[in-house]
Amino acid sequence: MKIIDLKPMDMTPAVMRRLEKLGLVRAFRPTPASLRVKEGGCVVDKVYATAARFGTHKLICVGKNETRIGLTTHPDNEDFIVINSGRHKFKPLYLVIGLDGPGGLERKAKTGRLSGRDVLALRLGYDDPETCAFTMLKNTPHCEVTLPGPGKAPVFFVTEPDDFKMASVMLPGCDLRIARP
Repeated sequence: MKIIDLKPMDMTPAVMRRLEKLGLVRAFRPTPASLRVKEGGCVVDKVYATAARFGTHKLICVGKNETRIGLTTHPDNEDFIVINSGRHKFKPLYLVIGLDGPGGLERKAKTGRLSGRDVLALRLGYDDPETCAFTMLKNTPHCEVTLPGPGKAPVFFVTEPDDFKMASVMLPGCDLRIARP
């Protein structure tokens, strides 16, 4: 039997580019459309979706330039990947997350009891190994926003079921906003 000794090498940007040119891998980079999203808009580009025979899920690249907070939920989990190759300077990315289920938040809003203790606005950092990849559990009220004004819209990645539904959380009489520092 012939033995072939493989010399380990570091994974570098040059190696990644080579593997991409060979059609073997795809690096997580913002898609062109996600980098051109206008203020008030959101671009969701499907990077890929798996074949149904394997159980479907997809990877999407999201360019988010919305400033209005509108909480939504999904009927199943989704994974967030907040990474940046370092080549882009983005406006801040905020994850707004309800600390109660949609029914509880809606009841509190209807009765005037909803407060800042019920909803968090989290400034997400890129490339932090402890916080840049996580699963948003099903039925968790959340949305992603940025601040108004000039600058490149923040971009992030999400893996989720290929046929995913979204439901709005209605908060009558309440307008959630990101406070200016």
